[in-house]
Amino acid sequence: MNSNNSILILEDEFFVSDHIHDVIKNLGYNPVGPFDNAEEFLENTDWKFDAALLDIFLAGTLTGLDVATQLSSRNIPFIFLTANQDSSTLAKAAQLKPQGYIAKPFKDFDVKAALQIIFSNQAPKIKVQGNYGVKELAAHEILFVKTDRNYLDIHTVNEVFHHRSSLKEMVSQLPDSFVQVNRFCVVNTDLIDQKTNSQLKIKDQIISISRNYRKNLE
Repeated sequence: MNSNNSILILEDEFFVSDHIHDVIKNLGYNPVGPFDNAEEFLENTDWKFDAALLDIFLAGTLTGLDVATQLSSRNIPFIFLTANQDSSTLAKAAQLKPQGYIAKPFKDFDVKAALQIIFSNQAPKIKVQGNYGVKELAAHEILFVKTDRNYLDIHTVNEVFHHRSSLKEMVSQLPDSFVQVNRFCVVNTDLIDQKTNSQLKIKDQIISISRNYRKNLE
């Protein structure tokens, strides 16, 4: 689902970079690198990637902070990887406005969540009718969407929006993480808490899975 998004890996610990490469690939992104020092990266890059995972301290003279400065000037989002908790280093890193930090040792989910936030924030907002006029929703805010004749009930954590549209039209605006699970409902698969062959749970909502749509969840 993320085949168009490429992620730079800049990390000088071999086993860490190798693991990150596998995690990114398994999530459906295209890994760029890994590179173990900034000098090598800068000599070989064409800057054609969508986001970056940067270790703050690298082999070589330049650091992840130096690369982050150049990424910022090109409006490429980045996340810092670090095992260092030094307050002065973190203060310098914060000035560069990263989209997040991943502390070592990390879990695979930390990488998934951080990248999901980046690309969810980049995705176009979806305009829906709220109680006080039109509201813009980011896709990651939506739990699921149910059709109700000529209207849709769009469920978020805190609200339900009653929006005039067809389910087909709404699906065309949503990312690939949303799949149809029965004739009347599309769910955000990133937010599924539990799932069986016939039902799934998102927050406190139980939604049925029709036989004809089970393959969408595979």
